[in-house]
Order: sequence, then structure tokens, then C-alpha cells
Amino acid sequence: MAFRRGVLSLVLLLQAAPAAAQQPDGIKLRVEEGGRETGRETFTLQPGRGRGAPGSTLSASARYPASAPTTQLQAVLERTPDFSLAKFQLEVESPTGPTVILAAGSGARLIVRTVAKGSESGRELPGGPDVVLLDDGVHSLFATVADLASPGGRRLTAIFPRSGKRASFTARREAGGDGGMIRVALTGDIAGTLVTDPQGRLERLELPGRGLVVTRVE
Repeated sequence: MAFRRGVLSLVLLLQAAPAAAQQPDGIKLRVEEGGRETGRETFTLQPGRGRGAPGSTLSASARYPASAPTTQLQAVLERTPDFSLAKFQLEVESPTGPTVILAAGSGARLIVRTVAKGSESGRELPGGPDVVLLDDGVHSLFATVADLASPGGRRLTAIFPRSGKRASFTARREAGGDGGMIRVALTGDIAGTLVTDPQGRLERLELPGRGLVVTRVE
């Protein structure tokens, strides 16, 4: 019964949620895999959440390939002041049709609802302060990892709602970089490095196992 109530609340939230595509232009990212540009992404990170609640809102738009895209993604991630998940929304337009994914945290639970062409489903997953939501096509979400990283290394679990993939890794925050940049080393199922600016916005992401390099475009 509790799960059904959680799914119902997600339905209501989904109906009221604005589309990420309506967000203003922001920081641009270039996505390369194997040394070849495969896509582009634009994101904003703003203080505050919907209805004036405290916290932050990350809004992102990605397209693959960069020109004449066949796949486009729109994402919104709202977090509370202590970096806990408040709401996650991902909209995907691809050759297989549109998909909308909505997730919300409730203590140690994470409720995920997926609406795709001809189907709807809901899932309840383990949540908590050490869980982050990521997507293989929306790389600005990796900035949330930097907020949780610690100098001694913090064990985190990543959930990829679109694919259902889970990954366990450690995020270790390194000594301060140039101009207040924050550098984080990732080891485990996700291995590489990420860099954010002093405002917590993604500057660079490298995942050698995927041949992936994401850089900010000035």
C-alpha cells in the first residue's frame, strides 16, 4: 500500500512538472568518445527548487549526435540543501519513441516511475544519502558526485534509472585546484576523474573505460 501511495504521488508530481526544455540557455559541454565528438549538452544550475523550496535545481538538455540528433534528452534534478534527492525527471526522445522517467526520494527508499510508448511501470529501490542518480547521456549530473566526495573517499552507489544499471564506486576529493576548481578521483565500477568549478558546475569529466571525455565549451 505504501508503494502504491508513492507511485501515485509521482504521477501527480509528473503532471505538475515543467519540461526541462523550457529552461534557459546555460553552460555548454562537448561530448567525445574515442576521440570523436558524439554529442553536445547544455545545463544550468540554479539555487532553489519548485514552489520556492530551498535547495538547488539542475536542468540539462543533451543531443546525440550534435547535429541532426536522433536522440535528445531533457533532465531536471532537484536537491535539498543537504544534497538529498527531492525530484528527478528525465525525458528521452529516440527512434523507439518517447520515454519519461520520474524519481523521488523518501528516506531510505527511491521510487521510480517510467512511462514509455504503450507501457507504464513503477519500481521501489534502495535510496539514502549515498545514492546518486546518473545517466549515460546527461553528464552534468556527475557534478552531484563532487558535492558528496570527501578527502578520505566516500563510497557511493549510482543508479541509472533509464537503463536500470547500478554502480558502486568511491569518490575522493583531491586538494584544491586552480582557481578554486574541485577535482574528484573516481574508483570502482565508475573510474576516472571529474572537475567542477567553484559553483559546483561540471567543468570536465574523463571516464577512460568508456573512452569518454566531456569538456566545457567556452
